Amino acid sequence: MIDVLLVDDHELVRMGIRGLLDERAAVTGIQVVGEAHSGEEALVEAKRLKPDVVLMDINMPGIGGLVATRRIVEAQPSVKVLVLTAMDEGPVPRWVLEAGASGYLTKGCRIEEMIAAIQGAMQGERHISPAVAQRLALGGLAKGQANPFDE
Repeated sequence: MIDVLLVDDHELVRMGIRGLLDERAAVTGIQVVGEAHSGEEALVEAKRLKPDVVLMDINMPGIGGLVATRRIVEAQPSVKVLVLTAMDEGPVPRWVLEAGASGYLTKGCRIEEMIAAIQGAMQGERHISPAVAQRLALGGLAKGQANPFDE
């Protein structure tokens, strides 16, 4: 089984994703082992649960998903972080990938895409939602938008 930690500040989003993944667990080999509602809680739960994959929202209270992604990847290199967010424009996708995320999904993706991204991450693949990938390929960082990890 592939153990997944869901991180989103909206309970209904977590419940929906859990339900979709749980009903396909026997076929996909993916099981939700925990949930977190903030970046800080994600750090604690990732350390405690040692999931294979973290599905991480970006815009949350506290440290948020960008910093939480970087910290999880640094502390637990074997954990794959897939960002799942409503944001599909601007510099955030590049920042997240530079922070070590294994992929970038938009909340508008189909469940089949999410499952493929989770399974692919376990094979060392990086998945980026098509619309985001196209923007990254065509534009990169917008002029004047610095990466928050640059010193």
